Parts: sequence; structure tokens; C-alpha cells
Amino acid sequence: MTKGELEYAIRRALNIFDEWNDVTGFVAKHTGYYYEIQGVIEDAVHCGAQAALGVQVPLGPKSKS
Repeated sequence: MTKGELEYAIRRALNIFDEWNDVTGFVAKHTGYYYEIQGVIEDAVHCGAQAALGVQVPLGPKSKS
């Protein structure tokens, strides 16, 4: 997986979240909770990429898997 592919996957996941959040109004944009959820989504994409590649690297702040 290239860095570009990983970045695309993150953007796609965040866009899906934003579309869902726009419909549900679950959390107000640009709040602490909003950014926390985005961070969880980014970590989930990194975990999925690691699983696809058969590696497991601990995720830390601003992980770059």
C-alpha cells in the first residue's frame, strides 16, 4: 500500500463520516468530540491497512503506518 492509497482511504472514511453526521446531526462539527471521532476513524483505517498488509505496528499519536 502506498502513502497515497492510505491517505485516500482516510479521506474516504472521513467523508463517509461527514455525510452520515450531516444526516444525523450526531455531533456538532469543529468541536472536541468531532475531532476525537475523526481520530478514531483515522486509527481504524490504519488498523485496516495493517491487517491488509499482514503487519501490526502500535498506533501512537499521529500514527503513520
